Amino acid sequence: MKFSIVAAGLLLAAMAAQCAVARAQPAQVQLATRDMTQMLSAIGHSDYKSFVAPTTPTFRAHVGSKKFPAQAAAIDAKIPLSQPFAVKYLTTQRVGSTIGYIFEVTLQGGNQVLTDLTLNGTKVSSFHLL
Repeated sequence: MKFSIVAAGLLLAAMAAQCAVARAQPAQVQLATRDMTQMLSAIGHSDYKSFVAPTTPTFRAHVGSKKFPAQAAAIDAKIPLSQPFAVKYLTTQRVGSTIGYIFEVTLQGGNQVLTDLTLNGTKVSSFHLL
């Protein structure tokens, strides 16, 4: 009997902790979704300033403004982001203190691609089309 009371107490404590995490997570997911949508749209419209706006200085240092239009055009030729698309959050991937947000992007023709975005605080530190 004593074991079941202790176990029930631990279960309630774990559920309470999970609720606290669940309440904190949607704000980060919302931010990541907004940033992902902005960056994909920026690729589709070859808009360098919009692409790097939500990113860290280190990220911006690795994305050249002169090469961006050609890179965006090459991506858009394979993944037509200049056309309407929808972004759906799927899950997070934790590696140590880093959290990556995985999205499914559905293109106008119904094709889908996966993307990954990592936040450092409130700024994007990495972005990948998978």
